[in-house]
Formats: sequence, C-alpha cells, structure tokens
Amino acid sequence: MEWAVTGGFFLFFLVFVVGGLALLIYALVDAIRMPSDADFKAGSQLVWILVILLAQGIGAIIYLIVGRPPGGATAVLAKPRPPASIPPPPTGVVG
Repeated sequence: MEWAVTGGFFLFFLVFVVGGLALLIYALVDAIRMPSDADFKAGSQLVWILVILLAQGIGAIIYLIVGRPPGGATAVLAKPRPPASIPPPPTGVVG
C-alpha cells in the first residue's frame, strides 16, 4: 500500500515537473523567435526572456497571458511586413 502512495506521488510530481519544463521551453522559444520588440503586447524581448528564465513556470504563464501577441511568433512571422521605404516612381514619358 505504501508503494502505491509513493508511486502515485512520484508520477504526480513527474507530470508537473515535465509539464512545467515544457511550458518554460515553449514560452522561451516563442519569445526568442519574435522579430522585433514592437510585436509584443507589452515590454521588450530582453525583459520577457529574463521574466521567463528568472520566474520559471510563473514567468512563462505571465508571458503567455500578458506579453505574447495573438498567435505568437508564428503569426507575427507570417504577417507581411510593409516595406521600409516606398520606392520612387518609375521615370519615363507618360502619355
């Protein structure tokens, strides 16, 4: 009977440790893949990476709720970016 209680506790602990580590890695990769600081809902890339690493599981949850844009880095990377400057009109005779 004691073995079942210990085994159940170990399994419960293992699920939370592995789940927390997976959440931490997911949030960290998502924050690193952001192309610019303007894409975050709040803060900058450096701030979010530090929050995720220093606060670990809670930091990853805070990032996913507060800082991550809708769709995450994948949606931001897929969105077409406007050109940095508008090219000049072509030269030539109109008419």
